[in-house]
Amino acid sequence: MNSLFSNALRVPGTAFGPASTHVRFGSSTVGVAPDQATQDAIISAIADRKVFQADKVNAAVKEFFNLGFDATYNAFFSTETMSEHVYGYLCAQGEVVGGNAFLHTTVRDNFAFYFCDDSHQAQIEAMRKVEQFIVDRKDLTATHGFSVRSYHGSGKVLFAVQLDKFINPNPTDAIKASGKPTLDLVATETFIKERSEEAKERYQALLNLIHESFHENYQIQETPSGEIALSIGFRADRPAYFSTLTCLLSEIPDLKINKKFMESFSNGVQTYTFYISGTTKEAVASKANLINQLPHRPNNAISHLMADKILTAEETVFSHIIMIFSFYFSPPAESEDYTRLKAMVEHEPVGLNRLKSLRSSLSQEIMSEHHLGDVIAANPELLKEIYADFKAGSTPATREAIAAKIQTTFEKDAHTRNIFNAFLSFNGAAVKHNFFKSDKAAIAIRLDPKAFMGKLDFPRMPHGIFMFVGPQWRGFHVRFTDIARGGVRMILSDPKSYPQNKQSLFQENYNLAHTQLLKNKDIPEGGSKGTILVSTRTLGRLDDNDKLRMFRQYVDALLDVTIPNQSSIVDTLKQPEIIFLGPDENTAGHYPAIAALHSKGRGHSWWKSFTTGKDPSLGGIPHDTYGMTTNSVRACVEGIYEKLGLDQTTLTKFQTGGPDGDLGSNEILCGKEKYTSIVDGAGVLFDPSGLNREELLRLAKERKTVDHYDVKKLSAKGFFIAADKNRDLTGEPVVLPDGTKIYKTVEFRNNFHLSDYINTDVFVPCGGRPRSVVLSNVHKLLRNHPTATGEMMLRGLVDAKPNDLKYKIIVEGANLFISHDARLALEKCGVTLIKDATANKGGVTSSSLEVFTGLALNDEEHKKLMCGNADGTNLPEFYQRLVKEISSIIYNNARREFELIWRIAQEHPDIPKSIITDRLSRKIVEIRGFIYESSMFDDKKFVRYVLDAYAPKTLKEAVSVDEMMKRVPENYQRAICSIWLASNYVYSKGIDSNEFDFYEFMRTHRANA
Repeated sequence: MNSLFSNALRVPGTAFGPASTHVRFGSSTVGVAPDQATQDAIISAIADRKVFQADKVNAAVKEFFNLGFDATYNAFFSTETMSEHVYGYLCAQGEVVGGNAFLHTTVRDNFAFYFCDDSHQAQIEAMRKVEQFIVDRKDLTATHGFSVRSYHGSGKVLFAVQLDKFINPNPTDAIKASGKPTLDLVATETFIKERSEEAKERYQALLNLIHESFHENYQIQETPSGEIALSIGFRADRPAYFSTLTCLLSEIPDLKINKKFMESFSNGVQTYTFYISGTTKEAVASKANLINQLPHRPNNAISHLMADKILTAEETVFSHIIMIFSFYFSPPAESEDYTRLKAMVEHEPVGLNRLKSLRSSLSQEIMSEHHLGDVIAANPELLKEIYADFKAGSTPATREAIAAKIQTTFEKDAHTRNIFNAFLSFNGAAVKHNFFKSDKAAIAIRLDPKAFMGKLDFPRMPHGIFMFVGPQWRGFHVRFTDIARGGVRMILSDPKSYPQNKQSLFQENYNLAHTQLLKNKDIPEGGSKGTILVSTRTLGRLDDNDKLRMFRQYVDALLDVTIPNQSSIVDTLKQPEIIFLGPDENTAGHYPAIAALHSKGRGHSWWKSFTTGKDPSLGGIPHDTYGMTTNSVRACVEGIYEKLGLDQTTLTKFQTGGPDGDLGSNEILCGKEKYTSIVDGAGVLFDPSGLNREELLRLAKERKTVDHYDVKKLSAKGFFIAADKNRDLTGEPVVLPDGTKIYKTVEFRNNFHLSDYINTDVFVPCGGRPRSVVLSNVHKLLRNHPTATGEMMLRGLVDAKPNDLKYKIIVEGANLFISHDARLALEKCGVTLIKDATANKGGVTSSSLEVFTGLALNDEEHKKLMCGNADGTNLPEFYQRLVKEISSIIYNNARREFELIWRIAQEHPDIPKSIITDRLSRKIVEIRGFIYESSMFDDKKFVRYVLDAYAPKTLKEAVSVDEMMKRVPENYQRAICSIWLASNYVYSKGIDSNEFDFYEFMRTHRANA
């Protein structure tokens, strides 16, 4: 492929080419016409086309080189290319009709250029053509890079774009090995060949900055000629951002862009350089601070409003935020049909929940973000008024005035009226945010749920909601109590699953936090959960560094609105908030330690307890190393074996979540059942004769996925099928030992838990997406009942015998793996099932006591008693004893709950164990809330008594209870008292206890105190 750009002669000390140009970085020397021989060659090339008369060609060449393009133009482009440009310039003059903008387009397979007038709208149109050129070649962007250059002069602008091969189209592994994205790994062949060493140094510095930073990445320099050079770089999720960035800068009064360049690299980075005059560095910096929020916004109706200067950059970002808010929180429209259907299923909880879910899903489909953008585009002035109210500090009176205007404007259009009312409700819900902070990594808004969730169909009102809008992601953090903790989950999607993941994001986050609330029945922290939904446009080249950067953006934005007295933070809540985070899907490993150290760097008072799951060098207690979550799962599994008189060594077992994971590895190590199948991200491992136990133990100890299993140890009927989406595209099947042909290996993996290959005694989900088993597919867990449906199972209309059950025992180690109604359907058919809120609580107990230890110990004590090496060696004796005590607490708590559930189930065989778990959890949560809000905390002697009973003995050896009361925040102490009393009361008195039972319980403990 021939390059449009010339291989100019390189002279030491020059930036682009011949020394005669005297051009160095940052210079804006006005171009000098090339020598006469070059001009003659250009004239001859154009004349050979026999389109324009000779005098017109001669005049055009002279006129073209008098436009005043920067001198780098002559140095960079070849004679052949310059003749193409002059010919296009001639064509553009002939194409001007009726005063239309001066515009010409020349497009080839690997390059294009565009001429336009030096007006804002003409440039935007030309830049969109550049971007469309790139979009049209999207199939090549994985293997080819784009280089764009623009030159401005005498009222005309030239844009030139070139397509060239990358040296290394897939540099992820090489970058990981080298530690940074060097140009020889990520640039195009032409870039390396044609750029000067000085230019390469500048680009390498910017690439390093992007690789190491989680913030916006730009540099502002003053050039010797007085220009301002703005260099921008970021991981891109769109083909190009020229028009967006130009619109952003054009908001600066009197600003003039003299030239701009863009380069793309194979690690997904795009860089932009603007040479600017007519303004100051400070003014440029004020706009550059928006770069991290603005460029990644979808190219939709809203971005067109910005390009047309109808909306400012801030208003554009605000529009995107309220569109996301409204997408998730607009009240579904009421209708007579819905009201009547709701009344019909009012006393059938499962049916009511399904009706509400259907209504919410249909509402979101109608209220798509694309549609919301179109509504704003049709009414931009009203949007501007809502933003002005937000910026000024919204009050009930100002919102009431705008609401009246909305009512008048859309009196006959209820749909649009509801949308704008939803937009307006955001102003009242946003009680704290970092929107006006100049150096934010992402936008964080603390929402007051009471301001907007009353009309939504959620079973419990959260204590607080944080909404996040990142450059290439969106997310939430939902907490149900003042003191709450839970993990942060990063959700990665393929293009097929992304729409559903986006639509269900808040619902999933809410459900996870609510499950966490019910699960956290033994610890002071209530339930919370965080989510980060990564834009599907970024996933093509997403690497570990990208995921870590997004996680750090999430953490930094959360700290913006939780650390007290931060500058530029709008805070009408005026209440301190303590947040504790933990690891979850795609945020385990070193993520928690990085978050803790980041919070320490931000001056967070409780940095030692900000995250759990840290490595031991920071006092963390890794769940996987000590099998903390598995402790509670095994307490339930072994409890069932004991109650049913089963010998686990004779039982067959299936597991989702492989030996590389926390739960998966420890479940293999702790259990003695015979595995017939394991499914993880790598694929499906199956052997009806039983998988080799020694081989599974090896994988679990080495934390390797099932694709590392030695397939020579499989029987004739066994197989391993790798989940390979690239192979699925070929249409070639994988043939199983029984002759079955598998065309979609990823789908085969995702649904294997429903397949007819399964017939085991025990199923322990240790991984997998939420709602992998729902009412619409739960019938697939039955054998010999081909006409059965989930509805029939739920209503008790299926006479299932033990041999009809693919799984006779299910202990739900993975959160929300089975939906509520599917659990009930399985129990109706005789499955012995323990749900996640009981089984999966070991990790949260460990994390809670890790938090408590961090709060109770000062920094010096913590370092001495809790910190060893990152690899878990050289651990203090105190640490080792504390870990053993925590493990014992976890097992005993889980077994105590299991015994109560089993006892109630024996007394009331008509009540499913899932329902018993829910009732038990709700009762503890309800009583905890009453105690937390009571005056009981005023009795400090009683608080001390409870704190003494709650604190691990090992911890009390290091710090006295009296000292704990001085160090641990008072609201955390209140939470300890509330949960200790509530859980001990319910576990001892049961779920049918009454007020007198509670009185007797409290009287006993007050006497003891």
